[in-house]
Amino acid sequence: MSTCLVSISDQAFFTIVTAALEAYTVHHGDPDAEEESKYLETFGNLWGYRSTSGLGEEVFRIVMADVSTAAHRGQDFVVDKEESYEAKSEFVSVYYPELAFLGDYHSHPYTTPGNDIKTELDLERQALYLFSNADFSSVKYQQESERDYRVGLVATVFEREEGIPRSSKHMDGASCIRFQYQNMTIWIKGYVWAGDDYRRKSDKMVHLVCPNLGFNAS
Repeated sequence: MSTCLVSISDQAFFTIVTAALEAYTVHHGDPDAEEESKYLETFGNLWGYRSTSGLGEEVFRIVMADVSTAAHRGQDFVVDKEESYEAKSEFVSVYYPELAFLGDYHSHPYTTPGNDIKTELDLERQALYLFSNADFSSVKYQQESERDYRVGLVATVFEREEGIPRSSKHMDGASCIRFQYQNMTIWIKGYVWAGDDYRRKSDKMVHLVCPNLGFNAS
């Protein structure tokens, strides 16, 4: 099985990370309500194109990412609306006909008091930065609905009062990147469904490329 490259553009990186941070840090809902919520999941679609490299690798270039403002969000779930996808898909077909739907992204928010996770390593040991079974089921549903779903990303955010400096690194055979922002640690994990039988299972050989953070294809 050849390696699949997933390249995240500057715009897509900005949107994915800031959407995850906003859902994590900012209270949502009615400002006059007694209780507001934060540490929410968020969701958006990925738009771009696919090609083949000179080495025979399947390349998925994520040019743009959007944010689904109509999605129903909670601290451990996010559900998008079909109308949201249809509205954006039609807009892209008119103004960005060179781009195609590639898949989507969502976030996983974790906190020390809410999830009983004390360190970044605890989160990694429990593999909480990976897709859940519900996430894989969502992909299967979209593929069975005839969407050409190829790439899935999950951005996991974890914060503690005093962050410990850790160097940015590739993980899971380069299918995941980990970096820090302020006292937060952020993981972006990528999955790819490629080939003629791509609906059968996700590919294991995924290399996530994110030039903003110095993660390149080499």
